[in-house]
Amino acid sequence: MRTLTKSQYFFKLHPLMVPAGWTVKENHLYQKPIRDPRRTLFTLENETSGKMVQVEYAGELKYVIRMLNADQTLVSEDSDTPYEQLVERLEDRIRASGGARNLLRLRIPAGWTVVHHSLTDTNPDELAPDSKAWRSDFKRDLLKLRHEEECLLLDIEWYPECSPAGHYALKLIKNGNWNSPLEDMLCIHPKELAYEIHAVLKKTCEHQYVDEAGA
Repeated sequence: MRTLTKSQYFFKLHPLMVPAGWTVKENHLYQKPIRDPRRTLFTLENETSGKMVQVEYAGELKYVIRMLNADQTLVSEDSDTPYEQLVERLEDRIRASGGARNLLRLRIPAGWTVVHHSLTDTNPDELAPDSKAWRSDFKRDLLKLRHEEECLLLDIEWYPECSPAGHYALKLIKNGNWNSPLEDMLCIHPKELAYEIHAVLKKTCEHQYVDEAGA
């Protein structure tokens, strides 16, 4: 049987609500159960506290969600979680550790840290010009993801800030060089933005930006 590459698996990853301050250390959590010899499928680490959230496969489509301290001592455990409840319970665990609600769910592969996340799936086309959502959901800084190993920063803004006439701006920065972004695009709709974000993250799985930067 042909083995799929990491990049081919990317769009099979389950979108998750991961708030700021968490690094994805491992991610093999897919939208549909896939036969995989790994026991640990997903690991998040909090940059500040060092706490970790882990998902392990327990067999028979049951999963274990563990919250660990920085010293690996057990904080809590949710055993025998059925697959259909896994994402909901996992996100509840993450939110209980200081995560915000109603964030846009993203497929984030291993290696990325969520530096800032206030991006929602609110559709600007459905808002009245005087809607309060313009000030709450369309601030200047919406999302920042950092890949330490490859020196990448994925930055999402809404510009002009809080304006119904604005747009999303996506930039991918290498080595802090804002003058020559590897990706630079504009869009209006959240679904289009999510697609472009995922396209960039998939390319990092393929190490395309390493080649482009000559690193």
